Amino acid sequence: MYENTEVNGHRYNKETDTVEITTRNGQTIFAKKVIYSAGYEGTDIKKEKTVSFVSTYTVTTNQIADLSTWYKRTLIWETARPYLYLRTTDDNRIIIGGLDDHTNYPEDRDSKLMHKKNKLIQELKHMFPAIHAEPEFFSAAFYGGTVDGIPIIGKYDAFPNSYFLYAFRDNGTVYSQLLAKLIVQEITEGYCEEVSLYLEDRPQLDQKNVH
Repeated sequence: MYENTEVNGHRYNKETDTVEITTRNGQTIFAKKVIYSAGYEGTDIKKEKTVSFVSTYTVTTNQIADLSTWYKRTLIWETARPYLYLRTTDDNRIIIGGLDDHTNYPEDRDSKLMHKKNKLIQELKHMFPAIHAEPEFFSAAFYGGTVDGIPIIGKYDAFPNSYFLYAFRDNGTVYSQLLAKLIVQEITEGYCEEVSLYLEDRPQLDQKNVH
């Protein structure tokens, strides 16, 4: 185990059929197989044409004394575009987010934060006029997904003996667990039929015809 270890290089050694990983502190780690599972940062190593990113925004309000007008404090998630999602917290705050923006530049994303914060609070007041809330915390971040909404197991000729786990979007935690099991099965048993369903060169689903 190499805890708190930052990778700054990698190469495939044909003679030994291993991947050599170099670290920031000058070590070299030798591995028969490598799984790149660093979330969005995996695309810094291998760009994937079917992955795209948007900028998303979120606000957490002050503590609200009375949430009785919110039916059972039910989670709300719109299907509209741009969408909103709302939920409450254990300490009676409201988290509202969404209003995604199609920008991939951090400076552009962050420059819109104050406007998006105000807009989110306006939307909250429109939906719950009886609730008087003020923004206490707010942030902007990138949010990634795949073209057809299905996660990717990347196996690329330029990265022999390596797997890239791209489990993005709403169900990322579930996707990560699923793909991890499939990759481990292929490595330990030599073959896993289900891996082919998630490879980067699989036929892409047409989102317009998915119901």
